[in-house]
Amino acid sequence: MDNWVIPLTLLPGIGMMIMSTSNLATAISTEINNLLERQDCKPELIQKKISQMSLLNVAMVCLYISAAVFAVAGLIEGIFELRTEMHDGTLHQLLLVVGIAALVIASLLLITFSIRAVRIKHNQFLNSIHKD
Repeated sequence: MDNWVIPLTLLPGIGMMIMSTSNLATAISTEINNLLERQDCKPELIQKKISQMSLLNVAMVCLYISAAVFAVAGLIEGIFELRTEMHDGTLHQLLLVVGIAALVIASLLLITFSIRAVRIKHNQFLNSIHKD
């Protein structure tokens, strides 16, 4: 196996962690919404749940960043290998580089989305608490 592929082999594991963390964040978000509907719920409890959700969202951002870094590492190594060995496998190598570049772009977009989602959700819950 070429060395530049090694960072990419970690991506499925990172994807599973992102999926698991996303499910946890969704569950906590639902729980917060349920608590907000109750009249007898203390704001301190909701604040603690918001803190939990924020930690999960920061963890997801870190996972997205790690996926992007591994993809960039694979992309850089793949480009250097493509430049140094021009042979019959060039098209295959070029397609791998393009695929990794698309993965990097998607990772950057997901990082941006996740950071914005954390801010929006946090503000949404705080507005619900202070509305009363």
